[in-house]
Amino acid sequence: MAAARPTCVQTNNGLRPGMTHRSATTQMGEKVHFHLRRDTMKAQSGFTLVELMVVVGIIGIIMAIVSLSFTQWNDKYTVESYTKEIHSILMRARNDATTTNTSRLVTLSANAVQVWQDVNNNGIVDIGVDTTTGPRPYPRFTLNSNVGGNPPVPIILPVTIIFDRRGMTNNIQTLRITGYSPNASPGVDCIAVAVTRINMGSWDPTQPVAALQCVQQ
Repeated sequence: MAAARPTCVQTNNGLRPGMTHRSATTQMGEKVHFHLRRDTMKAQSGFTLVELMVVVGIIGIIMAIVSLSFTQWNDKYTVESYTKEIHSILMRARNDATTTNTSRLVTLSANAVQVWQDVNNNGIVDIGVDTTTGPRPYPRFTLNSNVGGNPPVPIILPVTIIFDRRGMTNNIQTLRITGYSPNASPGVDCIAVAVTRINMGSWDPTQPVAALQCVQQ
């Protein structure tokens, strides 16, 4: 009986003794697949520096836009809230003057408002008399006052608005809140005080006199 021959006796083509062409092809394919998978994992394992810089830049832009929008919204809300509250204080002071038959003095500074009862109706804040309202502070923005004219004449604060026993005043002026961001665009930011009326409005500098610059809303 003839001796069994080795499966493969050629070694010059890279086959080891005992290795068939099929097994060699299979092993080579596994090596190629391994290297491809390793390269793919390397490619997916992280970001490049340029990619990270782009992401950080985009995040920075988004944060800046959000911050600016929030500032404008917050200013708009706060100015409208301040204006409505000061208007309410003035209306209440006028009403209290008529119902109690006693004058009311509303003192306005750049950042606060307070109301006094004028017990002797002399138009002066008397020593020892407590305030009926306030002082109510408005720390974030500045309260300004103007009287009629072209251009309007600013009034140096503090200033006092006197409501007599009939609820009327001769301290005609326009109050305006300033100091908010340019694009806030509040719906109301000024108060026009007339002899018998107190109206809120939006400041319009194109009008010729202070009484008209606070456009009623």
